[in-house]
Amino acid sequence: MSAPSVLYLHGGPGLGPVFELARYPDATHVHWWRQPLAKPCAARPFLDLQASALDELRRLAAERGAPVTLAASSFGAHLAVHLARHAPELIARIVLLAPTFDPEQAALRLARRAFRVHTDHPSAGQLAIALAAYEDDPGRPRFWDVFGALSLLPDVTSLYFGPNGGETAARSFAELIEQPGAFDGPTSVATSDDFSAIDRRPVASAFGGPVTVLFGAHDPMIDAQQDQAVWSVIFPQAEFFKVETGHFPLLELTLEECGIGWSA
Repeated sequence: MSAPSVLYLHGGPGLGPVFELARYPDATHVHWWRQPLAKPCAARPFLDLQASALDELRRLAAERGAPVTLAASSFGAHLAVHLARHAPELIARIVLLAPTFDPEQAALRLARRAFRVHTDHPSAGQLAIALAAYEDDPGRPRFWDVFGALSLLPDVTSLYFGPNGGETAARSFAELIEQPGAFDGPTSVATSDDFSAIDRRPVASAFGGPVTVLFGAHDPMIDAQQDQAVWSVIFPQAEFFKVETGHFPLLELTLEECGIGWSA
């Protein structure tokens, strides 16, 4: 069996690729890489994750004997940017699926959407207070207060998905995220806090090959117009498409529709 032609960088941080593996169990051409968890007391967990991703790209490209396609979902897009900067020669093309350039603002957009949907819920007031406090004093402590208040609302994960075919995906996501290994909270906090401390200004990439970016028309976390302007700085050659999904196109569309079918 030949080596996979696609390296998949899942979102998160702290999530595992359990959702994708459940949906595409026979897609052996995709390497559904499980990103390592943050080590306890690691000084720079996001930088550690970048290094691990680069090692994985080098290993897979060497095994295949040719450049590979990078497919990155949500936060995983930042790993793709890192790989494109440091090993562009190992990449055939890049597919970004609902990339979140500013994960903190993306999560805040989700929180505001959840508040509008659940205004009458008993815990909605706590979320409103947390959001107002963040507006007055932005920063990671206030952000995590918002995240905690958001977790008190029901069915928040269902907001990730679009109205067309998203109901089944949302139900599967809600079931799978409860399984061991689906999500690691300490890794999520440590990695995202470390990420928030780096210089995140967009810089043109050394990768000059083809780049495709998919934004979900019903994504509660992304402002497609604003985000497209940023990603265009990083990848001026990128082609942008809007699809009828929420934040996880890969869980609502097919591999072919996402641009990473068997010919990738």
